[in-house]
Amino acid sequence: MTGATGRVGRLLVSTLLQEGQPVSILTRAPQVALDLWPGQRVDVRVGDLTDPSSLQSVCSGIDTLFHLASYAPRPDEPDLYNAPNHWPVTAEGTANLMAEAADSGVKRLIYISTVKAMGDAAGELGRPADETLTPAPDTLYGRAKLAAEQRVLATGQTAGIQASVLRLPMVYGLDDKGNLARLIAAIAARRFPPWPQINNRRSAIHIEDAVAAAILIARNPASAGQIYCVTDGRAYSTRWIYERILLALGRPIPRWTVPLWALRVAAAGGSIGERLLGRRLPLTLDGLSKLTGDAWYSSEKLERTLGFRPKYSLETEIPRLVRSIRRPPTD
Repeated sequence: MTGATGRVGRLLVSTLLQEGQPVSILTRAPQVALDLWPGQRVDVRVGDLTDPSSLQSVCSGIDTLFHLASYAPRPDEPDLYNAPNHWPVTAEGTANLMAEAADSGVKRLIYISTVKAMGDAAGELGRPADETLTPAPDTLYGRAKLAAEQRVLATGQTAGIQASVLRLPMVYGLDDKGNLARLIAAIAARRFPPWPQINNRRSAIHIEDAVAAAILIARNPASAGQIYCVTDGRAYSTRWIYERILLALGRPIPRWTVPLWALRVAAAGGSIGERLLGRRLPLTLDGLSKLTGDAWYSSEKLERTLGFRPKYSLETEIPRLVRSIRRPPTD
């Protein structure tokens, strides 16, 4: 597994270990991995996706390869989805790994990708987008992910590896990490404005459902050569999420809202400030488009062909996360 020390990767490793599976991980930070799984059946292999020479033999003895690694921008890095390092790490790094995997006897390969490989416009069709849509990524992050997907599937065809791609939308269930936790923190601190009534539709997936989907794909030979989107089957508006957070916080829903034009003016100022300061700001035009636009996807293919069934939704996750964030620390 690559990307094992990330949030999804950690849960995937732990789930496989609980099932009695021996796991090998590729990492640039071996001590971090050893600290995460002390005394367990984790074989730590050191390598860097951007350095082909460091990848020699890293896939030796591997039956199934889960590839999750990609470039992770700093939290304060401006224009996260267009950070220059997405391409050398995600696209070229995947190509380096696939060259090694092709010569190492790997039988099964699952690439954990993102709906960003389809492009933001994919979620604005008036219906949930699915795998039949021609990808048109509009960020460097999305283009790098799409290039990685294509290399994974091409390697599967030429090397006789059963290769599959799983595209994730926003992932929740990360406790104090991720976009949902940041939104809850902002609303709890009264730093988020009364949100307008915009009926946008956005898809999401709980981290445990994402891991379950990845394992399901890995164990089903019918998934070879296929691309799957996965969601919890719901479509959420930012306004719906905002109201559910307020209710979980025990606060009334405001009778007034900030008009969209005012948010756009503020976001334009944030975009200018972000470029001038060279660091991420809370509200930009790009960020506002994500809060007001659609990002709506279908996992019907995964459900119909492999029998996937999500177990979680934001209906129960938001109250749980609010309780977790507001719980006082213990000694």
